[in-house]
Amino acid sequence: MNKLKELMQKDFEEFQKTGKIQRAKDLTKATDTHFNHSEYPMYFTGNPDAKFVLVHLNPKQKDSLEEAYQGEAKFSNFEDYYNFHRNFGKVHYGETSERTHKSPFDHKQIRFIKPFNVIKFDDSKDVFYNLEKVMDEKFQLELVPFGSDKFTTATVRASAIETYVDILLETITTKERDYIIFCGKIFEKVLAKYIVSKEDFEFNLPKIDGTTAKSLSKFSKITLEINGKKINAGIAQSFAQQGLNMVEYGKKCHELYNRDLCTKQPLCSRHTTKP
Repeated sequence: MNKLKELMQKDFEEFQKTGKIQRAKDLTKATDTHFNHSEYPMYFTGNPDAKFVLVHLNPKQKDSLEEAYQGEAKFSNFEDYYNFHRNFGKVHYGETSERTHKSPFDHKQIRFIKPFNVIKFDDSKDVFYNLEKVMDEKFQLELVPFGSDKFTTATVRASAIETYVDILLETITTKERDYIIFCGKIFEKVLAKYIVSKEDFEFNLPKIDGTTAKSLSKFSKITLEINGKKINAGIAQSFAQQGLNMVEYGKKCHELYNRDLCTKQPLCSRHTTKP
């Protein structure tokens, strides 16, 4: 976490001084995809020591075309900025918060993570209790910390974000983890040079109404080799799929993640293995 924290502080101090971050401008130019250089970046939320790691592409944020930040400073120093993200759940959903933050995405994460049994949710308490826990008791990382309305992944070259991938993986591997889940198909491309084995699954999930979904959902179990160390991880390609039964998807991803890499007794007719 030290290297990421150093990078965060460098970007933060540049932003406080100039109202913009040059790295974000450079990335926009390199990828032909807009990233906000004049808004606060978000590198992570939650507990850097957590056993469960969830990785997303970048923060969902309205595109800003301003040359420099136009608002008032939200943080007096880097420590305030860091602690805000470390305690993101408590700030927005804790007992002393105003609880005005509304995010369907955070509810979605509860449904997905619950089957992994790594966070002790309690449905007997108010909804904010679980929302706080899902934010602060996992480690959520963004591949790119700069927000945007859209991330046009199809045209992004892996080499353009290679440095972001390197520091992401280094941050993850500083601690022992039970689960590492990358959300989005693009991670097949950006992690390609680290993947030493890959097992792909496609399946039809039960819908909330009890019927079976016609569209296939996908998940891949992968082994990454990073600095000579092999770690297990998963790619949840269907995480952002509209209308997905997230509870059932979480259950299936948990089941497949804990399965040995082999071709014996496939869990579905479309199960394949890619060495």
